[in-house]
Amino acid sequence: MAGYQPPRGTRDLLPEEAAGFDGLLAVVEARALRYGYPRIVTPVIEDRSVFIKTTGESSDIVGKEMFDVSLGGEGDLVLRPEATPAVARAFLDAGLHKTPRPQRFFAYEPMFRGQRPQKLRFRQFWQWDLECFGAEEAAVDVEIVEFTHGFLTEVGLTGYEIRINTIGDAKCRAKVRESLTAYFTPLRERLSPASQRRVDTNVLRVLDSKEAQDRAVVEGAPKILDLLCDEDRAHFSALQDGLTTLGIPFRVVPTLVRGLDYYTRTVVEFHLTDPEFEGIAVAGGGRYDGLFATMGAEDMPGTGIAGGMDVLYYALRKENVKVAEEPKPDVYIVSAQADDVVNRMQLAAGLRAKGFTVAIDYSTRALDKQLETAVKHGAKVAVIAGTPEARGGYVIEIIRRERQILVICSEPKHKQRQG
Repeated sequence: MAGYQPPRGTRDLLPEEAAGFDGLLAVVEARALRYGYPRIVTPVIEDRSVFIKTTGESSDIVGKEMFDVSLGGEGDLVLRPEATPAVARAFLDAGLHKTPRPQRFFAYEPMFRGQRPQKLRFRQFWQWDLECFGAEEAAVDVEIVEFTHGFLTEVGLTGYEIRINTIGDAKCRAKVRESLTAYFTPLRERLSPASQRRVDTNVLRVLDSKEAQDRAVVEGAPKILDLLCDEDRAHFSALQDGLTTLGIPFRVVPTLVRGLDYYTRTVVEFHLTDPEFEGIAVAGGGRYDGLFATMGAEDMPGTGIAGGMDVLYYALRKENVKVAEEPKPDVYIVSAQADDVVNRMQLAAGLRAKGFTVAIDYSTRALDKQLETAVKHGAKVAVIAGTPEARGGYVIEIIRRERQILVICSEPKHKQRQG
């Protein structure tokens, strides 16, 4: 109906979908706690500067995707587009950088980006996130990959591929950028308009272009792996050795980079392999050893990964994995007497105290209409009051497809709950 649709790029989560998201959250949060990543919650709004210095002015997020929510045009507030800088800001603000390291955090929040809506790319989306601050070892990179692989396996997703690469640290990156700029500059006219701009602003991003006209040019570009320092090669080898030892399959993709400026060394993406989801990653992340220096703090290493709950939910649905049942009441209370509302509420309170989910029909409709509603709501049991058969008590009707069984009793007995 015109005028009553969600804003472009957003959507409603109806009860079954909301239950599915909650079920996935329960799994990933429990897993995070087992790995020593307690939950942190940051504000939906942040100061724009948190992302300009970390994510990078040349990134699409900062350049054209942040939602400005400054009041009356004053201030510089935006809706949070990603988790890592926000969690890092909270970490510094609380003085946790002065405590023993590493420090680990788990987050689950809605993110907001003014990106062009397309398949599984929303302007408001839900994201889980792991961050580990203060550890430089490649083993921590292995940990976040192993965590994500285990989580996706646990919830039943099978159609994905783990892709990894390294982009070197800040010291060696100058050589990488120099070589790539020298290669792409004379070929600039053969690149897409976006990649032509990136030759000057962030040449690494040209490697990850999805534009068809860029791919042929990118294929001949110098390989990052051939330009790395010895320390970066050793770090990347340790990552691969760790994954291999744990039996985690992966593929090295020399052109894989991340679209955010703070990444160093390890980059990883979990790509869906179903042709319907071509080019879509269900999770991605990597190392960001220079992040804190951009925020004016003492530099320290860090690594993290984030996953889109929206993408995961719909990928599981495509694989016919039942994520969650639509929430339905165990018990539906009806009555033939319109004036016994308090009685129905007292009965419901007792059942809820025993752990049952209970819905009440407060209407004055005919009893058979109330029972039809109980069936439509998917209730397992209908408790009926106010009929001659109840003799002052209740009739329990166990709702089944093949038959209905009537049991007369003075009060509901939870042991009779079936179906």
